Amino acid sequence: MAASTHPHFNDRGTLAWHSTFDGALAEAKRDGKLVFIEMGRVQCGNCRSLVESVVPQAGVAKLLAQSFVAVASDIDDPEPAVLDLAMQNMPDAMMLPFVLFTDAEGNFLAGGQGAVNPSTFAKTLEGLAARA
Repeated sequence: MAASTHPHFNDRGTLAWHSTFDGALAEAKRDGKLVFIEMGRVQCGNCRSLVESVVPQAGVAKLLAQSFVAVASDIDDPEPAVLDLAMQNMPDAMMLPFVLFTDAEGNFLAGGQGAVNPSTFAKTLEGLAARA
């Protein structure tokens, strides 16, 4: 199994995590995919759970691989474009992780905050992928 490229957590090699939004957008444009942004920090239990327990689940991993490019964004040092996207579209979000989805142009599609339920997350991914 491949090593994780997430900067904080071990997703068991599920995704190739980008460290920049621009890099993810370039890949999304090239491959006709959407972008999944995980904004969190190493000390966050919900963030760890999302990356280590939810993302690697077979159904979730398959949907992410087929239709999404992933970005790991450090909430303590976020890229201005990612922070702006979150603040404009989820101004009341308070619980990590913040999860954002964009199209390949960087337009906000959906978002959420806090603990992530695997089946609900998979349904969100399915709905977004179907719209793309």
